[in-house]
Order: sequence, then C-alpha cells, then structure tokens
Amino acid sequence: MSRFAKFVVAIAVVAMAIPAFAAVENVKVGADLELNMIYRDNFDFDVLGMDATNFTYIGTRVYMSADLTDNVTAMVRLINERDFGNDYLREVTGSLLVDLAYVKLGDIMTPGLDLTLGRQEIQIGEGLVVGSRYRALDYVLADVGTLAIDLGKQKAFDAIKVDYVFPMSDLSMTAFKAKILETYGFAGLGLPVGDLDLYGLAVKYDNSMLCLEPYFVYLRMDDTTEIDLMTLGARAGFAPMDNLKLKLELAKQLGDTSLMGGVDFEGWAGILGGSLTLGGEAEPTITASYSYFSGRDSADIDAWIPVFPSNVSSRVGKIAYPTLFQAGEGVGALGLTGLQVINVGFGIKPVEKIALGIDLFNLRALETGADKGIGNEIDLSMKYMYTEDVCFGVNLGMLLVGDTIDDTYGVDAENPWQAIVSMNVAF
Repeated sequence: MSRFAKFVVAIAVVAMAIPAFAAVENVKVGADLELNMIYRDNFDFDVLGMDATNFTYIGTRVYMSADLTDNVTAMVRLINERDFGNDYLREVTGSLLVDLAYVKLGDIMTPGLDLTLGRQEIQIGEGLVVGSRYRALDYVLADVGTLAIDLGKQKAFDAIKVDYVFPMSDLSMTAFKAKILETYGFAGLGLPVGDLDLYGLAVKYDNSMLCLEPYFVYLRMDDTTEIDLMTLGARAGFAPMDNLKLKLELAKQLGDTSLMGGVDFEGWAGILGGSLTLGGEAEPTITASYSYFSGRDSADIDAWIPVFPSNVSSRVGKIAYPTLFQAGEGVGALGLTGLQVINVGFGIKPVEKIALGIDLFNLRALETGADKGIGNEIDLSMKYMYTEDVCFGVNLGMLLVGDTIDDTYGVDAENPWQAIVSMNVAF
C-alpha cells in the first residue's frame, strides 16, 4: 500500500474514533489536487546552456477539520508536492509534510476575541509584506520535491495569532508572532545566525465601500548577526460602485543590521491600481496597476527588502517571478535593485464556463546601469469549469528581455517562455 493510501486510511480511522475522546460537533474531511504539465524554455536566458524543461507537477492536499464544543476548531492538512518520476528523491526525504496544524479558540474571554495556535496561513492586505512563509527562493532548499519553485502551494507560518472584532463596528485587529528560525541557543557557540522571529500588527476598517488597513511588521534576529527590520505600511481600498475597485498601498522600512559593518534599512514600496468591470453577461474586466520598489543608491540599505510576500507573480509576471525575483520584488537576480512595474490586464467570459485573460507587464530596474528596461512580459490564460469541482486551464507566457539583462550577461539573452496545461480538483 502506498504512503498516500495509508494516510487516507489513517484519516478515516481517526475520524471514526474522534467521538470516543472529544465532544465533536462536526468533522470535515476533504482534499484538493492540482496537476500542471509544464514546458519551459530559456529560463536561464540561454546563457548557462540548460536545455528546455518538460515535466509534470502534482500537488495534493488532504485535510481534516473538527468543530469542537465551546467555539474550538482544529485543523490538520498534509501536503505532497512532487514532479512525476522523481520518486528516488522523495523516498529519501519523505513525501508527506505538515501544511496546516492549528487550534482556534473562538470568543476567548470576550466575544469577538479569537486565538489561533500552530501552523497557519497569515496574510496582511494583499501580501505585499507578509503572506507566505515560502517564497520561490525558499523552495530551492525546501522539501517540496518540484522544480516549479514558483508554483509551490506551501505558505503557512508556525505562529501564535490573535484576532479581535470590535463590537458593533466595522473595525478588526490582528496580531501575531511567528517563529521563522529556531537555533536552540547554539548561536552562542559560534553559529553565524540566531533565532529569527516575525511579529505583526494590523488594524482594519472595512465597510464594503471603504477599506483602510494600517500595519506594522517586525523581523528580528538576535545574537551573532543582528537584524531589526521594521516595516510600517497602510493599505486602502475604495469601491464607489460594484464594478469599480481602486487600491493604494504604501510601506516604509526602518531599523538596522550589524551586517556590512552596521547599516540602516531605508527602503520603501508603493502600489496603485484598480479594476473596472463593464456590463453584460461576458463581464469584460480591465485592470491596471503601478508598482514601485526602491533601489540601492547609498551606503545604507535604501533598496526594498522583501520580507515574506505572497502573490508576487500578480505584480511582476508569471515568468519574471521565478527567473528574476525569486526572493520577492525589489532585489532581483543578476544584481538588479529597485523595480518599477506597469501592469495592464483584460479578462472576459465569452461563455458561462470559460474565462479568458491577458496581462502585460513592463519592468524597469531603477538603480542598475543607466536605468534600462528589464523587459516586457505577456501572459495569456484560459480557464474552463468542467464541473463545480473540476477546472482545466492553459497558461502561455513570454518575457521579452530588455537591455539590462543583455548588458548584465554581455550577450544577447534569449526570451524565456512557458506553456502550462493544468487541472484542479477539489472534493
């Protein structure tokens, strides 16, 4: 019997046994599966001599959630991510990982106050600063079993989180502490790093038309290498009509680090965008956004430092993310620093079950060479809802490289491109 089959049997046994040791009001068991057949070429810009890659990724998640008495909820979700044919690696590292594992205590001490403890997903706003524990860069060394580092589904933090909804108002608050790296005190024995912790506080006002969300994020490392990276930010959303949505987000970084002899963090980022949905059954939608991430231009760290962002590809493009900005926006591969992105998109539903989309991205490095262009990316997408539970998709994209990449390599770099055929199932 395979490991996955054994796990499903174990879940079923546990689900039947729970009433024997807990007052369970409701138990849910489910799963989702994502399969991507991927073809990628020139993702090394045809400079390192790598051949085109053609492989199939499958991500499988199985979960069990239980509603207990007194507003207590427990969730466990296991995940397996792999590429077809790489069992020789998965058998060594293990194939099932804990994706979620938390307990949520609702209305603790007072109505509206919730406490969540364990491995959980946390996102502030749209994920500009905090949204995913794993960036594409982290997937290189993580036990995920796939070459498609940008498509990884793991996002959760090991954290303690408190949520509070103020009574009779549209105001809520979230505070959390996440452990990113635990060194067990060995830093004092000569390790170059100490414990790395992430703190966050966000207050949100949302009345469906206007949303305001100021936040504070603090990434701290003690001992041998000291890092105090603080980010102050605020997000605003405005929907004057059902078919018109506007957004603005600004964030400024503060603090310092003992690296490089001791320097200050002074980076900042800003996003301005909106979407307009026109009338009719086809629901044509136009989107546009402008993103700015500061670059390096002094002895201090003026460049924007990615913390733990999510949805990076929606801001820079589905190809620019894995090839240039694996750590997040701002600080990229090839020595790129500072980033300006203009994005224009269009989506339409020609028939009820089919959705088509196109996104154009213009990317420019701000503090590299003579302020030259990184390139222009075009992404095409199609989704077909076969049933309520099954969705098929096609994604095509190409990054037309600019002078900055050519000058960095000293040769004419080739344009990276990809084609992905996908299927998603949830049950």
